[in-house]
Amino acid sequence: MKVASDLFDSRIQARNLLVELSIKEYLQLAEDILDKNEYQRRRVRSSKTVYSLLQTDIQRGCIIPPVVLALTSDIEGSYSSNDKFNEFLQSNKDHLVILDGLQRTYSMIDLIKELNSKGDENELKKVLDHKIRAEFYVGLNRIGILYRMLTLNTGQTPMSLRQQIEILYLDYLKTPVEGIELLRETDEKIAKRTNQYNFREIVEGFNAYLERNEFPIDRADLLDNIQSLEVLSRENAQTDLFINYLKAWHAFVQKITELCGEDGVSEDFLYEHGEGVFGKNAQQIFKKAQAVSGFGASIGRLIDFKIINDFQDVTDSVEKMTISTPSSFIDGINRNMEWIKNNTKKIGNAQRAYFQYFFRELFNPEGDSFVKPELAVSAAFYKYQSQNI
Repeated sequence: MKVASDLFDSRIQARNLLVELSIKEYLQLAEDILDKNEYQRRRVRSSKTVYSLLQTDIQRGCIIPPVVLALTSDIEGSYSSNDKFNEFLQSNKDHLVILDGLQRTYSMIDLIKELNSKGDENELKKVLDHKIRAEFYVGLNRIGILYRMLTLNTGQTPMSLRQQIEILYLDYLKTPVEGIELLRETDEKIAKRTNQYNFREIVEGFNAYLERNEFPIDRADLLDNIQSLEVLSRENAQTDLFINYLKAWHAFVQKITELCGEDGVSEDFLYEHGEGVFGKNAQQIFKKAQAVSGFGASIGRLIDFKIINDFQDVTDSVEKMTISTPSSFIDGINRNMEWIKNNTKKIGNAQRAYFQYFFRELFNPEGDSFVKPELAVSAAFYKYQSQNI
């Protein structure tokens, strides 16, 4: 292993080393981290892709594009000179992640397995000794890793937006909040219980709070969101703020579910509108991403307008909520959602806007609908129509 270049990336505050090493040396590092690499995309399993040609290219002596890896910011110790980098790398293998090159790595592994099975020792030695290049970012934090992945647009198989967002906020899954369970896309579970939420939707709601905008995150916005998180990180408020937001949302969902009890959409409404309603009960309605995002954006704006101080004000207000006729309340929301579906082009965005008005009415101490969900339903619909029609 030979370090050919050592540069400092001032944008992400990390060193970047271009290293020349053999396939054997690389696979000794890579094989141990493939199963625990939380940043990487799934393996592409198609013999028709360019990856299936890579094995033949390697055997012909092709120089493949550099693989990009990172040693995360929780590494142990340091190294005094580049000729000590290999030793440093070996002692920090558990902190190594692949940013770009998963498919190339699997192709190399498959080729070695194939040559082993054929017993072709000469060809095997030739391939294992073949030189490749790898870039190592040393000391990246999670935000730096995702920023570099996004700006470089690494990989022939890009991450889904959902996966990118989950990586950005992954630390929150490691910070347990009593009584609340956050489910990732990879968990393959459905958030059926009152205390279970889809992690992606909760993150979208938090982003809506940060941006004061209820509309969903898109790829262009993700880099801006990284900048928002960097500010929060410098203020040392990121974790507490997210937890306070999550607790306030959970308090609302628990209370609205308790107030509505077993009641749901009325039989008359179902007869008139059919089974395809927005939500048959309070939990179905408020577990949807549109409601979560509307909540986040509305609280951010109420704070900006100095109408409330923080999420604790929201949690305190939740305890004062009352509902006299739950089925009428649920029918009202479904009726409004039905109108939005029939009269708007971007239905999802329109629904998010409606819920943003709903929560602003519900948690505004100066308004007539304060802590009165039934009044907030109609007030929000009037506000939505007056602002958007």
